[in-house]
Amino acid sequence: MKTLRCRQEFATLGTVECSEVIDALVTTRMSRKSGRVLEVWEECLRDWNETLYRMAAYAMGAPRHSASFERLTRKVSYLMCLKERSSRFRVEVLLLGASGLLKSEYFDDGLDLMLNEFGYLGNKYRVEPMQHKDWSVGFGYPAAHPAVRIVQLAGMVAKDEFGVDGVLGLATIEDVERVLGVTMSDYWCRRLLPGGVEVGHIGRDKINMLAINLVVPFQMAYARTTNDRELWNRALNLLEQVPAEHNRLVGRWTGEGVACRTAVESQALIEISHMCDEGRCADCPLERVLHRA
Repeated sequence: MKTLRCRQEFATLGTVECSEVIDALVTTRMSRKSGRVLEVWEECLRDWNETLYRMAAYAMGAPRHSASFERLTRKVSYLMCLKERSSRFRVEVLLLGASGLLKSEYFDDGLDLMLNEFGYLGNKYRVEPMQHKDWSVGFGYPAAHPAVRIVQLAGMVAKDEFGVDGVLGLATIEDVERVLGVTMSDYWCRRLLPGGVEVGHIGRDKINMLAINLVVPFQMAYARTTNDRELWNRALNLLEQVPAEHNRLVGRWTGEGVACRTAVESQALIEISHMCDEGRCADCPLERVLHRA
């Protein structure tokens, strides 16, 4: 089988040839991801902060709830959150209320307080809540429960560091954790969602995914509009600091001996997996290198 042969031969490539293939694959993938950011930027009338907010919500909802989170940001804009940012509680209530989960999920005796507050905020901004059916509640890991991610998103957006300038300045994974990491308020630290689900801090795995799927594509999109090669290279350097992802697509190649240590390499392997599945051999840099050899 040709695909298996490609995997096996990839594992035998020399350092120079391997780097050539990885660089080409990751450039293709990140160009497409940054292109998606630019599409959202156009939809947001070239407002970079609104774009960042929407992309952050999309990344927080990944993989199961991304579309629902995107709809949520169309109901509650970044400007609304910004106006309420002096109170993290109000940002939480605004997003939770707009999601429709506030009325459907039992939190505790603070529910009445949140409902009353959303009654005011929802009327102020004319927000029509989403439906409970818009969310896949009850599936997946408890830490990825949509209400958990919404509370975490609210905490992120309420931070003074959250914004275009803050995200463009991120150069290390520690920077990402400092700006996008969330320390939960005492209210949430003392309470559970249905089924005993804790509303905890954003874990390191999620921070890594935010670096891969939010920070790097956003920086690259901005670099493309400003022709800032230094920013593009800094984004790539950040990607190199993130550990490799481990999933089914990456496993196809590592199982045959292809080395994969950083997110640059795992993103490249995900990209080549898609090329294989779609039969795009003519676009594949590995095919070109093997043919040249």
